[in-house]
Amino acid sequence: MEKILIDGYNLLHKDGDLKNHAERSLEEARDRLIAAVAAYRSGDTEIVLVFDGRGGGGRIKTSTAGVRILFSRYPQSADQLILEIIERERRKSRLTVVTSDRKDIGRIAQAEGVRCISSESFLRRLRRGAVTAPPQADKPAETSTEEMDYWIRCFGSNEEREDDGLSGAGRLSGTRRVSRRPRPISPRRRRSR
Repeated sequence: MEKILIDGYNLLHKDGDLKNHAERSLEEARDRLIAAVAAYRSGDTEIVLVFDGRGGGGRIKTSTAGVRILFSRYPQSADQLILEIIERERRKSRLTVVTSDRKDIGRIAQAEGVRCISSESFLRRLRRGAVTAPPQADKPAETSTEEMDYWIRCFGSNEEREDDGLSGAGRLSGTRRVSRRPRPISPRRRRSR
């Protein structure tokens, strides 16, 4: 299982749209980033978004859609908290750190055997994931009565086909019958004849 540790504000400020949005509302920009990361997450990948804490309120932990969100305790920075998590992790080879801060956190993480990805590279992954995700709204919630009536008229109901002993391709509707085309003989069967 892969575990991805993300320097939250570093990633947020590398995205132009989120950075502009953060100037108006940092909380909304952060929520958008969390939603994008949650949409990206798949399988048993664990993602931890780490943000710099504000004030003396202590470390806040929340979780949404398989993504853990951590805020560092003042005066600790998100970088220090990420390094603390790396230090506690036994299997460092399963860790990936997302940050563009190569001189501090990136250098130390790589020295510990942790894989590093720049925030810009991870943003490209997020965008690709958003593009390839199928839109959920296009799928109808259920088949309408009119649609069901139409398909029953076209293909008949299961009960009608079972009464005739024809399940599947034997009959479509009413008394019409569909003949089955013989399958071509494979080269292997030709040789055995």
